[in-house]
Amino acid sequence: MNAFANDSIFDTLSMPFHNSVEKIADSTCLQKLLIPFYDRKRTVSVDEIVRLEGCGNYTKFFLKDGTKMLVSRTLKEYETLLDGQAFVRVHKSCIVNLGFVRKFFVKKEGELELTDGQQVKISRRRAQMFIDRIRSFQPVALV
Repeated sequence: MNAFANDSIFDTLSMPFHNSVEKIADSTCLQKLLIPFYDRKRTVSVDEIVRLEGCGNYTKFFLKDGTKMLVSRTLKEYETLLDGQAFVRVHKSCIVNLGFVRKFFVKKEGELELTDGQQVKISRRRAQMFIDRIRSFQPVALV
């Protein structure tokens, strides 16, 4: 039984979430996420993510190429992982990438139109935070 205690497989099984879904910085300074998807992990560049939608303990990724990925992690976990970047939580079940916002409609309830044509509602409690973040947002220019 001592032989198994020193094995590194138990270290990888007991890793906390933020170590199992890694942020990877490459030479072009673009952040990437290593996302568990089916039986493998897929590397997704942060600038490819249009929005994330939460549904219970699952998060659905919508990428700019039209790909949808369902991951068994909560939206809250991805909110903390992507905090301080171009992402803002606009609703209890939605995080959007500010780089993909096309229009912002001011109504009784705010609404966004994204570059993929989807419209997303903004909750009243998060509207002012969204306006502040979109005003200070500086899109990253790719070289």
